[in-house]
Amino acid sequence: MLTRRILAAAAAAVLMSLALAGTAHAGDGGGSCGGPDCGVWGEDPPSDGGNGGGNGGDSGGSGCHYAGQTVPCSIDGLGWFNASNGCYYTLTPIPPFGDPHAGEKGNWYTVTCGMYNGGPVSTADVWVAGAPLQPPPDPAELARRALAKITLKGAEIGMAPRQGGAGLVNLPVWMWTAVTPNTWGPISASESEAGLTVTITAKATQIVWNMGDGHSVTCASPGTAFTSGDGGQPSPTCGYTYDQPSRDRAGGKYTVTATTSWVVNWAGGGATGEIDQTRTSGTTVAIDELQVVNR
Repeated sequence: MLTRRILAAAAAAVLMSLALAGTAHAGDGGGSCGGPDCGVWGEDPPSDGGNGGGNGGDSGGSGCHYAGQTVPCSIDGLGWFNASNGCYYTLTPIPPFGDPHAGEKGNWYTVTCGMYNGGPVSTADVWVAGAPLQPPPDPAELARRALAKITLKGAEIGMAPRQGGAGLVNLPVWMWTAVTPNTWGPISASESEAGLTVTITAKATQIVWNMGDGHSVTCASPGTAFTSGDGGQPSPTCGYTYDQPSRDRAGGKYTVTATTSWVVNWAGGGATGEIDQTRTSGTTVAIDELQVVNR
């Protein structure tokens, strides 16, 4: 445990390794986090903490991981988290009185420890020779940059009756989307900076179909494509039945919009999180009224 009275060999050894890591960050052009660099930013998430492609573990929030806990990767006034020892680091604005390292190349850091391991919280001012330790990139920002690399689309709409055709009141309407990485997922991308890599995986979770008559249908699947043998049958996964014709609507058709909800899970640098997205697409459908002729 670090204290203000003990700037001892153990602390110096830990901080020296971090100093070397900080020097490596300054010239690193990217790539996977490995070796001592990872210790400055947080350890890898636990095996059940989510890998960006699922909904388990800590994928619902964000943070760094230490001793089985999810903790803030940075705290105002305390600096950034080092998962190798569970401490926070920030540059010391005023060197200690009688600085023995005055004129040397290096920096003093205020190190706060003991917040997450059950011990008393303690703070020490520690000297690190060489280049400054660099705060880590923000994993959430890297996730947003990775998201900008991929294209999430709304539904590539399929409907029965098909575009240009017409359905009938009280007969089933089928709705679906073509399933591609861009319309339903999963689709992944990564972004790296200074040795930290964040990977995202996006997957659609549902489509809300606004049918244009004041009603909507929520489908938790991409739907089932209609085939010629399905005539008169309701969709097994995503369908609707109109009870009024569309003749009084603009162009004699209902305007249908499909809003796809996406969840983008991300993980990297010992942190995990989610980004919610929506995408909308639309079409029209004509619904006629069955005419009965009496002779």
